[in-house]
Amino acid sequence: MNTRDNDISYIAELLPAFISEAGEHIEMLEQLLLQLEGTPDDRDLLDALFRSAHTIKGSAGIFGLDSIVAFTHHIETLLDLLREGKRALTPDLSTLLLQCNDQLKLLVASIQGGPNDSREDLQAREALVDRLRAAYGDEAAAKSPAKQTPPPAAAATAARRWRVSVSFGAETFRNGMDPLAILNYVRSLGTITDMQCKTDAVPSLDDLNPETCHLSFAFSLDTTASHEKIESAFSFVREECTLSISATDSPLSSAGAASRDLPDTPRSGGIPVGARSGTGEDNRFIRVQADRLDKVINLLGELVIASAGASLLARQTRQGSLIEANQLITSLVEEIRNGTLQLRMVPIGETLNRFRRVVRDTAAELGKDIALDIVGGEAELDKSVVERIADPLMHLVRNALDHGLETPEQRSATGKLPQGRLTLSACHETGSILIRIEDDGRGIDREKVLARAWERGLVELGVTPPDADILNLIFEPGFSTAEKVTNLSGRGVGMDVVRRNIEALRGTVSLFSVPGQGSRIEIRLPLTLAIIDGFLVGVGPSKFIFPLDAVVEVIESRPTTTDMDSAGRSIVELRGQVLPVVSLRTLYALDSEAPERSSVVVIQAGGRRYGVMVDSLLGQHQTVIKPLGRMFRSLRGMAGSSILGNGEVALIFDVASLCQLAEQPPPALRQPSVSNPHSVSHS
Repeated sequence: MNTRDNDISYIAELLPAFISEAGEHIEMLEQLLLQLEGTPDDRDLLDALFRSAHTIKGSAGIFGLDSIVAFTHHIETLLDLLREGKRALTPDLSTLLLQCNDQLKLLVASIQGGPNDSREDLQAREALVDRLRAAYGDEAAAKSPAKQTPPPAAAATAARRWRVSVSFGAETFRNGMDPLAILNYVRSLGTITDMQCKTDAVPSLDDLNPETCHLSFAFSLDTTASHEKIESAFSFVREECTLSISATDSPLSSAGAASRDLPDTPRSGGIPVGARSGTGEDNRFIRVQADRLDKVINLLGELVIASAGASLLARQTRQGSLIEANQLITSLVEEIRNGTLQLRMVPIGETLNRFRRVVRDTAAELGKDIALDIVGGEAELDKSVVERIADPLMHLVRNALDHGLETPEQRSATGKLPQGRLTLSACHETGSILIRIEDDGRGIDREKVLARAWERGLVELGVTPPDADILNLIFEPGFSTAEKVTNLSGRGVGMDVVRRNIEALRGTVSLFSVPGQGSRIEIRLPLTLAIIDGFLVGVGPSKFIFPLDAVVEVIESRPTTTDMDSAGRSIVELRGQVLPVVSLRTLYALDSEAPERSSVVVIQAGGRRYGVMVDSLLGQHQTVIKPLGRMFRSLRGMAGSSILGNGEVALIFDVASLCQLAEQPPPALRQPSVSNPHSVSHS
């Protein structure tokens, strides 16, 4: 394989990593710019902003992505002046840099098969470059690629041998630079020979910091490129390295003399073996394709089911050693399960922070002054849930900006501060994550909602449902109170889709509003969609599973009550508190004879507690969640199904939905106090 084929193979292998990392840096650029709007003189943020742009430019140059390099160079020039204090970050400059960041996103997308530049795209990019040049002015004009005069063609035609020596700075790795990638780019300029790696500056293993760079190289380069072209390959680390480039009339003898000054180093293809062995990033992170991880988790789910089956068979044999061995296997499987699922857990703050830009741009478009607060961004949940909740959250945020929050004039007229406030928060609650979207706007006009519901036939004319039911009408298909259609809302679609998408994730959505004070939307989602710890119960031959995190306690062996309504609801008194109870047998019309004594599982959902009456308690169970079949998707209170070790199918409860079924039993029903010595706490 020749050098060109090696280069093509190298690019094909590493380009996906560049695209991924460039996307992360582009996202970071946006978040830093939005943070700087509040503290435009924050030097740490300005330095971080410059480093992200510098890294994108440097990495793009290694892959020969000239359009990205040229465009990012203009951004970098302005950012350099900002961090040096020669320019001030004004709102207009911030908007310009955000628009440039959007253009960078399009350029990176075009690499991975996105649409190629159209004439309009090129014109838009040229317009942004003109605005950047105007922003950084004559002081930095000499740094712009457009101002550089290309060398004469004749100067590049004669091949020469150059001797290059470079010692990379100690901060090279920490600044996101990769010496090996830079040397591969140099290799594309010609042929590298006599590569030597200097090791006398490398400390002993005990003193070695893997994040500190100690690399020094010397090599000969046969190329038609000019001195400036070779030097430009190191432009992204130029301030951090010691570089010497000299032409030689006697290349072989000069190279031989230089090589005597360097110890022999194992080499592979002209590049020192282990040149990247010191990079701290490789020791701490590894990128894994999501589908590979999903496959491992699916196999893990099957392993959990098989382990449960083996444990059941072991107990049936009553052989102590076999039971003990299976218990050990079960324990190990549980540890593997927890560790593997943790790999997919990511902070939700990464998703919530994306809305800073949405709020900024939308508020400006609507002529509103809105501050965004993000609370609890460190709360973690499954990455697959994060990806699928982004669109519903986007619609809810836009809806709050458009419908909920008023203009400064409207707020002042009602005695409010001119600036509105939108809060996005997240926290863990009983095995789920609770996301709130809260604003201090005008609230929801229930009369207007009810009038539109009468008009659409959603509610019988003249009938006034309870306030909570009126608010829930907003989630009905096609419901809208917008007076006109805009690019944000008023098309008669959206909130029903939001609820459907959230319910598809086994979540729930609730709406609360106080007229004149604001609205709050609460979304509850499971932390993972794959495997959970469950509590297995039985009603006759049927098996059901509660998420273990939702189980508060269990009340065993109490007389089965017959004093309940037609929906199987009743009330018991538990330690001085009224506890709503629902019977699964009656609620789901299960065809089995009720036992003389039953048990009550006390469940907590959304800050409320209720009891569920069951026949038998079968204990903790590792639960692999399977989707419900189409026939059962409309069954209220159910979130999924699971296969038990003996092959039986158990239904998994959605505790929030089941709570709604158990609420508000007839007030006349009362049961004697429950004080049972078999009460077992699970939280």
